[in-house]
Amino acid sequence: MSASYYHLPLDLESILERQQLPRCSVQESIAQHLYLMLTTYFGESRFDPDFGCQVWEQDFEAMTTIRWKDNVQHSIEQSIRAFEPRLARARVEVGVTDFELKNVHQRIRKRLEVKVTAALFRTDEPFAFQASLFVAPLSID
Repeated sequence: MSASYYHLPLDLESILERQQLPRCSVQESIAQHLYLMLTTYFGESRFDPDFGCQVWEQDFEAMTTIRWKDNVQHSIEQSIRAFEPRLARARVEVGVTDFELKNVHQRIRKRLEVKVTAALFRTDEPFAFQASLFVAPLSID
């Protein structure tokens, strides 16, 4: 399949200068879109307040409970069904691990691990996505 999707983030300066924007494959485009879903809280997106996931709505003190992980997993699966029609049979696994930061102020942070396995809707090719996010406050691995 040809690279007919735009690479994120969009370079607005190139658009104004009428230059060609970088393109990516459908797999890369889906991965970028899933990552955007994970890092967006409900109500943040102006085009649809339901875009995003429940990770940022949850109490971070209760992160290690089965219920918290189930709620987050269900929320991500719902978002994929609602906003990523290029995927079929998506399954989400959510895990929380402690991650020790070794610097001047040694501390332990929570890291959210998200794995998505699915198939591309048009071709039934296998698709896999994995992301790690440090939560409370959000930062990128």
